[in-house]
Amino acid sequence: MEEILKERAGNFFVIGTIAQKKDMNAESISNYFKSLFAICDLVLYRKTKVIPKDHTERFVLLKKNDHFLYEILDRLFSTYRETYTKELSSARVDHVKKKLEEVLKYANVEIPKESNP
Repeated sequence: MEEILKERAGNFFVIGTIAQKKDMNAESISNYFKSLFAICDLVLYRKTKVIPKDHTERFVLLKKNDHFLYEILDRLFSTYRETYTKELSSARVDHVKKKLEEVLKYANVEIPKESNP
């Protein structure tokens, strides 16, 4: 399960990077968040052997088991919801990517490299 979550996180990170290069800010943020969710699920799986079934369960489990990840996700989640209805700046994309890279390091997962553009 860990390898699946790592691969999923890496794939979404790469897709987010490609979208960011094309100034597709909402799509980039959306994919960075999918990567972030996969990493949160990975950390939760490592700690609890549980994979959350939805965002609500993810927040509950993070709040109980990993305050660091909970705080990051809680502060950023409104940005994820805005991807459905608002234009988002490149500065917001950069901020989400920076936080995602911080989470990847925290989870001891290598920051993915874009191999084939």
